[in-house]
Amino acid sequence: MSRSRTILLMLILVGLTSLACSAPVATAPPPSPASPTALPSPATNLPIPTDLEIVQVASVVDGDTIELSDGRRVRYIGLNTPERGQPFYEEARAANERLVSGLRVGLERDLESFDQYGRILAYVWVNKQMANLELLHLGFGNTFTIQPNVRYETEFRAAEEQAREAGRGLWATSTAALKIVELQADAPGSDRDNPNGEWLEIANQGNEAVNLERYSIKDEANHIYTFGAFTLKPGATVRLHSGQGRDTASALYWGLVGDSVWNNDSDTAYLRDAAGALVDIYVY
Repeated sequence: MSRSRTILLMLILVGLTSLACSAPVATAPPPSPASPTALPSPATNLPIPTDLEIVQVASVVDGDTIELSDGRRVRYIGLNTPERGQPFYEEARAANERLVSGLRVGLERDLESFDQYGRILAYVWVNKQMANLELLHLGFGNTFTIQPNVRYETEFRAAEEQAREAGRGLWATSTAALKIVELQADAPGSDRDNPNGEWLEIANQGNEAVNLERYSIKDEANHIYTFGAFTLKPGATVRLHSGQGRDTASALYWGLVGDSVWNNDSDTAYLRDAAGALVDIYVY
């Protein structure tokens, strides 16, 4: 090989080495930041009906009622949220506002379209989720299904159970050592004629007396009894009768006349402390 050709080959090799050293090194792209974990909700897992009535929400009345731009009111099917003056009323109303306030929503009817007050009964769909179910999932209501409007009863009860297990909203728990130990729902004879024949019994299973003032008992349908000044001693029990009578250390009276509280087939009793925290729940 001639001297000139040797020099040429050496120059080519030096150039290739220089290019290799100066070329950028390929690296794997940095991992994407993890997305924030959203609260898992069953309200987005249901198929959206295709025959919805599209309406405009004018205002939110409370946690389970809205008013439309044409003046009609819609009562959500399948749940009860706290009434004005009750613990978590404002939170439930605010949650409903976040879901539907000022938006166009879809109404899904069930077999019965109106309640006794003339309000539309509906499942309310917004942003690909059902507001009824989402409020239960967030813990701002309890299930309340009445025949024949029971299309989503299974989903509603599952959402409430998830909220209760997580201690969300209404299901934040109290430390009071009280327990509903028995509930007599079916009074001898007619419940309405014998409201004192239905009762529930509460036991203090702790070592300290508990002042029950402003504690409450509620059923699924929002019948509410609020305790007055009453202290339950350790190991003691008290029966709350639905009818009228004179309160004693072992018996209290709701005060109903010609009416009853507890459904004979199935219902739920909720015992809450003065701050609204859940003390105990009795399902039958």
